[in-house]
Amino acid sequence: METRKIAVALVVLLIVLTPLAYVGYSYSAYSRVIEPGKALGSTEYVVVKTPAGQFRSMTLQDFKDYLAQGGEIPEGSKVYKINVESYITGSPIVDINTTLRSLYDSYTIILGDPSVKECKDHPELYMGSCTQRTVAVMEVTAFVSNIFSTMYYLKALALGYNNTSAREYAFQETMKRNRKGYLDFWTKFEIGRGSLGNAENLAILLIGPAEGATENRVFVPRKGLLVFEATSDDTLRAEVVLVEQLINFQWPNNSTASGTNS
Repeated sequence: METRKIAVALVVLLIVLTPLAYVGYSYSAYSRVIEPGKALGSTEYVVVKTPAGQFRSMTLQDFKDYLAQGGEIPEGSKVYKINVESYITGSPIVDINTTLRSLYDSYTIILGDPSVKECKDHPELYMGSCTQRTVAVMEVTAFVSNIFSTMYYLKALALGYNNTSAREYAFQETMKRNRKGYLDFWTKFEIGRGSLGNAENLAILLIGPAEGATENRVFVPRKGLLVFEATSDDTLRAEVVLVEQLINFQWPNNSTASGTNS
């Protein structure tokens, strides 16, 4: 009788503990995903934002050469140093291009810590700049949505749609396949176990001061997951613009999604 009770207790423990262990393992795996070790290749870039709100990017070496040759930047400009890393091909630009310009079933913009939800109403409680995080979110959301829509537009053309119907198809598919999320326990669990940010679901992750960012970098730890990490929220926006320029993405009127004077 005692043996049977012990066996039943062990079965119950296995039933309860196995899922908990799986959740715990996947959650802890999140840290390994966003800290993937030594990069296969990396390039340092400089993004200059002028007082007029215009952005220009170049490699750090090109920037140093430009200054050495007597070049100047407009007074009052902001200068951001950003490292772009590769963990897949060895080429950061190839990693980013391949990740953004693939066809996915859906995409998710992870806007940051749950405190981002409340920053407009309680900016004093937000660790960072609520205004600049909002601008960064607007920029990355519009940018990624446009890229995603373009891929479905091209799919529609391949299926025989005309230009007008292909654009409508792309719009409808984009609207029903996108979602936003925040970097809470469950999101970290999904990233850790690989159900978010993979070959079927494109995930864009923003990590700023509120999320404990320690450096300014952009990287793709695996296909389907693009990470923007920055020690300030305005640098996050600069990183998004840098990626736009690295993959030769163009907005109408050669502007940016969130406005030139933000």
